Amino acid sequence: MNILIVCNYFYPNNCIASFRLNAFAKYFREAGHSVSVVTEGDRDQTTMWHGCEVHYVKDPVLTPSQMDSLLFRRKKWTPRRILTALQGRLLLDYKRLWQFRAYRKAHELTSSRRFDVVLSSYGNLSSHQVAYRLHREARFYWIADMRDEMSKWPWMSSINRRRLLSYERKILKEADLVLSVSAPLVEDFKQTGGGTDKVIEITNGYDYEEIHSVSFQPVYTMAFTGHFHNLITPDKWFRAFSELIAEGAVPADSRILVIGNNIPLSVPENMKSNVFQLRQVNHDEVIRKTQEADTLVVVHPKGRKGVYTGKLFDYLATNKPILAICDPDDVIASLLEETHSGFTADESDNEDVKRMLLRCYSLWKNKEVLPRDWDKIRQYTRKNQVKKLLEYLAGQEALKQS
Repeated sequence: MNILIVCNYFYPNNCIASFRLNAFAKYFREAGHSVSVVTEGDRDQTTMWHGCEVHYVKDPVLTPSQMDSLLFRRKKWTPRRILTALQGRLLLDYKRLWQFRAYRKAHELTSSRRFDVVLSSYGNLSSHQVAYRLHREARFYWIADMRDEMSKWPWMSSINRRRLLSYERKILKEADLVLSVSAPLVEDFKQTGGGTDKVIEITNGYDYEEIHSVSFQPVYTMAFTGHFHNLITPDKWFRAFSELIAEGAVPADSRILVIGNNIPLSVPENMKSNVFQLRQVNHDEVIRKTQEADTLVVVHPKGRKGVYTGKLFDYLATNKPILAICDPDDVIASLLEETHSGFTADESDNEDVKRMLLRCYSLWKNKEVLPRDWDKIRQYTRKNQVKKLLEYLAGQEALKQS
């Protein structure tokens, strides 16, 4: 098959959304398919990556590296960020100007060669809008990688949620296949699409060698990788940790590593000597840094059922216990129970967070290792998830020919 991927996030962008698209491209190519990618970059250029032809298209307003720099320097009201925000507020697509340039490049490619499959992935509306326009003009199998529901994002106004819902319904109607990341979200998308059956689960995953060796740090150390923001904050974790230190339940010199948060955290005065913040590093370095911790922490608020945090899958194959401060009745808790890889603490119950934190501390203190179910964990390699998608596509092709 000739496959075209349209997305905003791709290598070398250092985020979970990018790693998902990298895996689609890499493992499509390893399976013997021809892969082209139209994605966002700091400059217009075409290059090869893992045998895939990658066309980088520059956003004329704000490039990825410019955004990272502004975020790190906490520069909110620059002209470029204001124009980006206006695109988002007025058009629900803060990459609208990029969309026009990306469409021109994608149209150029689809006019000069035949693609069997086009996969668009949500980072904002742009990639799906590009694929939608192409699908109206050319014949190909359109896969819309929706991940989770835009129209249910809690920080959105009710008006914008309704506007986004109309886009979701349009995509669900026109796309040949829709991907989401969990079984509950698959069912939600099916209902949004009026009972459509063309939605399947392709989870996020990990893409590195399993780490079976276990080391214990001389000082008890917890680590969090990735970004905090207005909905996901360390406040409940920090509160429980601070109280346990004050009670003498964990050593006063215990450490917290925050790895890859691009905006420095405001740390309570009584914890400043315990918290160490490392600016964003590449993914290989993140995995290496997790080996310098004794507990890996997930923080995820209650509210939307079925939403995983991407770092959870990165944690799975590290052989370190995972502490998930989240909804104990949602998918994160189920995954930890299924794989025997950690503990869930009810994010609304401070005493429960403290209890689970103490269980993790006890593992370190007694030099114990959780009996992970590695066969279950291996289902969540990115390669196996892409294989699952390719097997589905092969089955659909067989049905057409029968």
